[in-house]
Amino acid sequence: MKSLPWNAWLLALVQPFVLSVGALNVFLGGIIGAQLQPNPELSTLPVTALIVGVSLNIFPSAKIQHKFGRKNAFISAAIISGFVAFAAALAIEKESFWGFALCCFLLGTQLAYVGQYRFAAIECCKTPSQHPSVISLVLVGGIAAAMMGPELLNIGQFIPIYLSQYANAYNALGIIELIGATILLIAMKPISIRDDLKTNGTDRPFSQVLKQPLLWLATGASLTAYAVMAFLMTATPLAMQHHGHDIQSAKWVIQSHVMAMYLPSLITPILIRHIGTYRLIYVGCLIMISCIIIGLLGNSVHSYWWALVLLGIGWNFLFISGTTLLPSTYRANERFKVQALNDFSITAFQATGSLGAGMVLFTQGWNWMLIASIFPVVTLLLLNMVVKKR
Repeated sequence: MKSLPWNAWLLALVQPFVLSVGALNVFLGGIIGAQLQPNPELSTLPVTALIVGVSLNIFPSAKIQHKFGRKNAFISAAIISGFVAFAAALAIEKESFWGFALCCFLLGTQLAYVGQYRFAAIECCKTPSQHPSVISLVLVGGIAAAMMGPELLNIGQFIPIYLSQYANAYNALGIIELIGATILLIAMKPISIRDDLKTNGTDRPFSQVLKQPLLWLATGASLTAYAVMAFLMTATPLAMQHHGHDIQSAKWVIQSHVMAMYLPSLITPILIRHIGTYRLIYVGCLIMISCIIIGLLGNSVHSYWWALVLLGIGWNFLFISGTTLLPSTYRANERFKVQALNDFSITAFQATGSLGAGMVLFTQGWNWMLIASIFPVVTLLLLNMVVKKR
């Protein structure tokens, strides 16, 4: 681990400051939405807006990073996100549902850049064997984000600018985003890509790149992880409220879930080394199925806790496996296109899952959400089986 690049360690350190927007929005977005919007089916729209913001900014952010460099792009995104968080706080205080949803959309543009941190870390590696380790290291930084994001609800009490505790939580978010930008400005090293990796001849037609079964598996593992996770996680605080559980119990469940997403990163590179990426995808799918089964067994706080913890672990195994496979599908001069396509696919499915969460929860119920989640997981299992045999 000591031999890993400086930027990988730095990007892991910055994660709690720039990634807390995701954890906070998942925790409070649906609750604030339900408070500001009389139509319960639209209550998760702010969470969906965040994800749509990520999705629509994937390709523009890739072009901006290509033109101005990773470092400048990451700093600018964090600064903008900080000021948008302050605007979100004002929208909550003014009880503007659509204003809050718009701010969530704009906050999502910052997460499009945070999603590229893992690729920035990969590009600093000396050998491909370091890829699983740096991916995991960057994700480990999300452990602190898992705690800090929801905890901003309590931290915001020390910044009593507004009457609404939710508004003050977003003020706290704005401050830590600006702290993250400062750390990047001071300590991040510019990233250069070795041109000698560019080629084996001329650029391949993108249609040829898309024909690779391995690309479909790599992207499929990551998008399944995010789609199922977003679908179930977004609805969890609302489902828990529906079953009589208080907001502190929901906070504990969400914090535990987000920690479970990132904590396994400490051992995931070891698992990849010993059992291989394909087998880890199998394990991730089986854990996702276990999450669904446990969720169907009851509606107690502990049932939600176990289901969401397993969901987080399954997400980790699938997402890191997919990201580890992805660099094998492109050449250096194709990286921005393929990385952008990969992340756009992920966030498109994530947005669909998030938006569908409120609709399915309030029309069909929690159990039907769990049952519907089985189908993408089984599809990934079959795809993994086919690609592994090739």
